[in-house]
Amino acid sequence: MEITTLSASQIPVTDSLVSSRRRDFGWGITWLPAATLLASDLLSWPIIFLLLSPLRDVIFGSPGQVTWNILIIPAVVSMIVLQVVSGYDRRTQMRSLGYAVEHILALTISFVISALVLYSVVTFGHLVKPSRLTLFANFVVYAAYTLGLRRWLSAALQNHHARRNYLFIGDSEVAVSFSERYRRYQMPQELKIYAVDEGLKGLPVVDEAGVCAVRKVDEALAGLNRECDGVIVGIPPSLLDRNLAQLLAYVHFRHIPVYTLESFYEAAWKQVPVQSIEAWWAFARESLLARDSIYDQVKRLCDLCAAAAALVILSPFLLFVGVLIRLDSRGPAIFRQTRIGRYGRPFTLFKFRSMRIGSDRASIYTAKNDSRITRLGRFLRTTRIDELLQLFNVLRGDMSLIGPRAEWIKCVELYESRIPFYSYRHFVRPGITGWAQVNYPYGESDADAIEKLTFDLYYIRNFSLSLDLAIALKTLYIMLFAKGR
Repeated sequence: MEITTLSASQIPVTDSLVSSRRRDFGWGITWLPAATLLASDLLSWPIIFLLLSPLRDVIFGSPGQVTWNILIIPAVVSMIVLQVVSGYDRRTQMRSLGYAVEHILALTISFVISALVLYSVVTFGHLVKPSRLTLFANFVVYAAYTLGLRRWLSAALQNHHARRNYLFIGDSEVAVSFSERYRRYQMPQELKIYAVDEGLKGLPVVDEAGVCAVRKVDEALAGLNRECDGVIVGIPPSLLDRNLAQLLAYVHFRHIPVYTLESFYEAAWKQVPVQSIEAWWAFARESLLARDSIYDQVKRLCDLCAAAAALVILSPFLLFVGVLIRLDSRGPAIFRQTRIGRYGRPFTLFKFRSMRIGSDRASIYTAKNDSRITRLGRFLRTTRIDELLQLFNVLRGDMSLIGPRAEWIKCVELYESRIPFYSYRHFVRPGITGWAQVNYPYGESDADAIEKLTFDLYYIRNFSLSLDLAIALKTLYIMLFAKGR
């Protein structure tokens, strides 16, 4: 690959441009929304509580007292839980129905935690505890206000970014696949694509409007201005020309961020591009999994306690589901299959049967409206009830509550021969639910398997408590609204 290079004197990012960019609203767009939401959430809770406190006087005829525990604890708990669902990330699609449900679920959980702390867990001595009615009413108003603020701010950010652009520097093949994904995610910024090798100059890459989008690198650098939100480099670091790298570093440290393909995928879409990473990817950034992690051990302990408690509580329900399956179609209620676990070890997975007997001898993929699925099985799959028996696998240590999907051994053998780095997903225990499961439907092709792997690799790279909590909330949303398949 031949890369056109420029000298530092030719780069159009001047000191005057940098100064004007600092005065521009776009320079603060990375931190201003989060700071605004944090300050608003912290201040709005006590204000709403003080405004609603007269309710106690109206209903019960006695005024309520206000102390620091009432004003601080619920606000802090709510902010922590909202952080889990990316409620302070400017890239979150806060106008979507999915986020609205997650936001309400998060604040419902924070209400329960706050109530436990205020009324039973922590003793505050002479401090007055809030009226339960006032606390509940405050959470209802607080949830409506914080969600409304985020929807408004998200709309304002989208309008702002619609007037801006990203510059993509790469070859034609990578540019086409990237632009397709970019459109699929409905990114508000315009995407400008530029060729980097001599052989590709003049070859058209057509954008969504049907306009030829290929330009030369010198035109790309000349296009950097106050309307640019960043530069995306679709060239493997090992092939990047040193002079071009120096120019891009100059741009990056002048407050126009420069992304590699991998870093943009992670920041914008919470994925890792399988086609663009190299063999050293696993060593590029240390993860909690790369050392003797306390969280990994704590997570295993939580898995054991949660699975044992859930099986005891749900045992009557599980027995009832098993009876319904036997009445609905011929065959056993429990389905067993050999799956691949951590470090490539095979194990026997248990789940409620949702397909007709012998379906596993047909296609390895489950299509939408698959005729092999039984009438009851369709409901079990959309609500994820068929996965509940995997709690036994969690107790045995084969699985975790959260992790990559445990794939059938036949699928694993096929994917490892076709998809690079597929075996990396076996660095963790497979899970009943996971980052790929809540972000992407069941696979119907090799392309779907690659897409799900991008989410699994992101989970492995960002293995943490906050990500697991976010997956748990998204799973609850899928179960309540039957979004599975």
